[in-house]
Amino acid sequence: MRRRLAPFTRRITQRTVLRGLVTGFGLVVLLLGMTGLLAVSESRAIRRGVSGIVREQLLIARLLNEVQAEENTLTEVLHQITRKSQSLDKEALLQDLAVADDAVTRLASDAAATGKAEIWGRLVSSVRSFSSQARAALAGRDAVSEAGLESLFAKHDEVVALIHGLLRDSTAHLREADAQIEKQSRVLARQSALLLGSSLLMAVLCALGTILFVRHSLRRIEWQAEEINRVSWHMLQSQEETARRFSHELHDELGQSLAAVRANLTSKSHDVSGARSADCVQLVDEAIANVRELSQLLRPVILDDFGLDAGLRWLAEKFAQRTRLKVDCDSTCPGRFADETETHLFRIAQEALTNIARHAEATRVVIQLALEDKNIRLSVVDDGKGLPDEESKAAPSLGMVGMRARARQCGGELSVSPAPPHGLRIEAVVPLR
Repeated sequence: MRRRLAPFTRRITQRTVLRGLVTGFGLVVLLLGMTGLLAVSESRAIRRGVSGIVREQLLIARLLNEVQAEENTLTEVLHQITRKSQSLDKEALLQDLAVADDAVTRLASDAAATGKAEIWGRLVSSVRSFSSQARAALAGRDAVSEAGLESLFAKHDEVVALIHGLLRDSTAHLREADAQIEKQSRVLARQSALLLGSSLLMAVLCALGTILFVRHSLRRIEWQAEEINRVSWHMLQSQEETARRFSHELHDELGQSLAAVRANLTSKSHDVSGARSADCVQLVDEAIANVRELSQLLRPVILDDFGLDAGLRWLAEKFAQRTRLKVDCDSTCPGRFADETETHLFRIAQEALTNIARHAEATRVVIQLALEDKNIRLSVVDDGKGLPDEESKAAPSLGMVGMRARARQCGGELSVSPAPPHGLRIEAVVPLR
C-alpha cells in the first residue's frame, strides 16, 4: 500500500544509474571470467592426467624394449649351450649372463613405479634361476645332459612367458589409458558446455536485469523531471496567487483603513476628539493587525526567533483555532536545526494541515517531531477518510509534489501511508545537519 501511495519515493541520480550499469555488466564479466577459469582449470587437470599416462606408457615401452633385448641374449646363450660344440666361448657367455642379470634387476627397480612390481620380481627370479643353471652347464667339461637341457628350456620358457605377460599387460594398459583419455575428454566437453550454457544464461539474466533497472531508472528520471516541472509551475502559480492576495489585502483592508484615518484627520469638523479619535485608533489597530497577519503568511517570525519546535506548536494552535479540530503537537526536539531544514519541515507541516482541512474530513490531528539515529522525523497523522484508491493510482497533487520536493531538498524522503484504522500519515525523514 505504501508503494502505491508514494511511487518512486527514492531519488535517483546519475550515480545510481551508473552504479546499476557497472554492477550488471560487472556480474556478466565476472561470470564469463569464472567460466574461463574453470575451463582452464579442468583442461589443465586433464592435461596433467594425460601427461602422466603418456610418461607411464613411455616408461613401460622402454622397459619392455630393453627386457626383450635381454630375452634375446638369454635365448642366444641357450642356443649356444644346446649346440654341444667344444669351441664355445664360455667367458663371453658368462659375461652375457651377468650383464643380463644386472640389466633385468635394474629394469625391475625402474618398473616399481608402474604398479607391476610383483611380475617384475618374478621375472628377476626366473632370469637369475636360468642364469644359475646356464652357468652350471657352462662350468662342466662334459656335455649337458638331456635333463639339464629340459630344465634350461623350462626356465627359458618361464622367462618368455613372463615377458609376454608384461606385453599383454602393456597392451591392456594402453587400451585403458586411451579409454580414460577419451572419457576425460568427454567429461571436459560436457562440463565446458554446461559451464558455457549456465554462464550464458546468467549473463542474459544479468543483462536483462540491467536493462530493466535502467528502464525503471529512466522512468523515475522522467517522473522526477515531470515533478520538477509541476513544482516550478506550482511555484509560479503560488507567487501569482500570493501577489494577488497581497494586492487585495493592501487595497481592501489596509488601503481603506488608511483612507478612513485620512478622512477623519482632514475633516473640517472641529470635533476631532472623542468618538472620531477613538475611530482613528481602531482603524490603526486593524491596519497593524492586517500587516502582522500578512507578515506571518510570508514567514512566521516565531520560526526565526524560537525554532521549529515553537513554530510547529504555533502552527498547530492557529490551525485548531481556524478549523475547530483537535490538534496535538508532540515534539522531542527543543533545539535548533539548520535554517533551511526548519523552513522546509515547517512548510511540509503547513501544507499537510492545509490538505487535511480541505479533503480529510478529520476530527483529530497529531503532529510529531522526533530525532532518531541522526535523522529528523516529522509526521502528520489524521483520522479522516484517507486516500481513495483511485486517487492513490493517479498523479500526486501539487501540494504532495511540493512536500516531496522540500524533503528531497533537505536530503531526505517523504512517504505517505494509511493510518489505522482510517486516515492518512504523511512522514518526512531528513538527515540532521
